[in-house]
Amino acid sequence: MSSINNNIEISGKYKFLWHSQSDSYTNYKVFMAKLGMGDDLAYLNQCLTHLQVEYAMQDTIVLKFGKDWDTVQCTEVVKPGQMVEEVSFRSGGGIYSCVWYRCGNMLVKQARPSDKRDTAYTITREFTERKMVTCFSTDKNTLKAEVVHTRM
Repeated sequence: MSSINNNIEISGKYKFLWHSQSDSYTNYKVFMAKLGMGDDLAYLNQCLTHLQVEYAMQDTIVLKFGKDWDTVQCTEVVKPGQMVEEVSFRSGGGIYSCVWYRCGNMLVKQARPSDKRDTAYTITREFTERKMVTCFSTDKNTLKAEVVHTRM
């Protein structure tokens, strides 16, 4: 099965298109800096314009990001409901306790830091027939950035 409720097919190829971005995209680099990402890692993230989504067995969703379709540079494995630990991007930072939830055609990640110098954040990925909209938020939802990947 390749859908998450609402009969929305999520598996497939998506691409970041500049003309499809909302005004809040300008906050994306600010969001990444707030989490402690350096300029080089933030730039790399912004260059990963191609995305392939695979809905695997046992409710596992795999997102493969790259600069083109043939070069995967970052893979994110999402297992809704499973608590995982992730290392902070900040040098000398702590650990985040993270969990993804599935709500209809949306995936929601909540990340809580163990070190109070780090910032809690939320990522929401909403799938529609034509695109995947990712919303990044932190600072009690006062800092938000939206990234749109169009279905190819």
